[in-house]
Amino acid sequence: MLTDGGRSRSALPSMFQAVTKTDGVNVILCTHNDADHADGLLGFLEAGLRCEEVWLPGRWLSALPDVLRPFVEVFVELIDNIAEADSSSNMEKVQSSLSPIEAYAERVRGALIDAAASEEGPSIAEDGWPESYLQMLEQAEPWEVHPHWLGPWDPEDWPFWPYRRYRRLGPAGVQLLWSAIEAAGRIRAIATEAFHRGIPVRWFEFDTAAPSGGVSALQPINARAVARVRPRVGPLLAWLALTVSNKESLVFWSPPTEHHPGVLFTADSDLTGVGLPSQLDRAIVTAPHHGSEANANAYRAVAVAAQNGFPSITWVRSDARYRSRPGSTYLGLASRRLCTLCRRAGGSSTTKQAVHLYSRGGAWTRHRASRVCSCQ
Repeated sequence: MLTDGGRSRSALPSMFQAVTKTDGVNVILCTHNDADHADGLLGFLEAGLRCEEVWLPGRWLSALPDVLRPFVEVFVELIDNIAEADSSSNMEKVQSSLSPIEAYAERVRGALIDAAASEEGPSIAEDGWPESYLQMLEQAEPWEVHPHWLGPWDPEDWPFWPYRRYRRLGPAGVQLLWSAIEAAGRIRAIATEAFHRGIPVRWFEFDTAAPSGGVSALQPINARAVARVRPRVGPLLAWLALTVSNKESLVFWSPPTEHHPGVLFTADSDLTGVGLPSQLDRAIVTAPHHGSEANANAYRAVAVAAQNGFPSITWVRSDARYRSRPGSTYLGLASRRLCTLCRRAGGSSTTKQAVHLYSRGGAWTRHRASRVCSCQ
């Protein structure tokens, strides 16, 4: 299984093959619609690498009829959503550390969850697609987004009113608009790539109360497999924002077997309200959101769940070059830590590495070529 794929759509396929010495997996799983989780998986699919199933967030399925429309229609609807929300004047009220679309998701999340529709949409066939979606998927053309979309546009080629509306959004509104366009583009690209390759899709709705579905080797612990489409509630902008939200990252657990301990895939979740498994002793746990201090609750939650086994956990952290990550809470963990890229004082850093662990004697063992964490 491949859980998330990093930010590089072009580099992931060759990196995957070089490190794993194989050309595919049984399952690829995307935990949420953030570029540094989803883009590499799109590259995996586009490269024709082998995959038997794709697992995606259920909110994507609800948004598909909207994002499969032509670019201009989606663009204009999102402009109207932002203008109506008056987001430009209120963005300062949300954490400055969040991206524009994440900040907007924080503002609207509670209201959308309270208004969430029951599961009464079309049923999902065994291949993962509602019958009513098939024609849309077949006919969807790739979006061609060029620099001139930023305007100004020639009034003879475009209705002039969208351009005038666009100009009034302000800098924060424009950033939010293009974050939403990128989120919509990832959903439609990954979905159509899986569809045209004939790869079955399994959809998981964020649900901390009654997680279910998955397979014996990979089980959701804050989501449930869905059999019907949940109708979209609220503006398209708000729904797209929830697909990017770190709080709605899907968390999965690969249970221990007689051969190896378990693996907990936390994505960017802070694990609030998530019931963690009781078999965390000696497990691998991926550091949520690259070891960010904003996810400190996740480290405490794992410590409580693991109890006396907490020091035996192996944390694995991926990242690019950031001075603010990892945070002090992550660096203070007593457990073993390994990073794809460690931070150095003064802004310098070590070189990137593939973190390689294998099972020996019922424990996860670090390959001698993989360095332990030396973050400063």
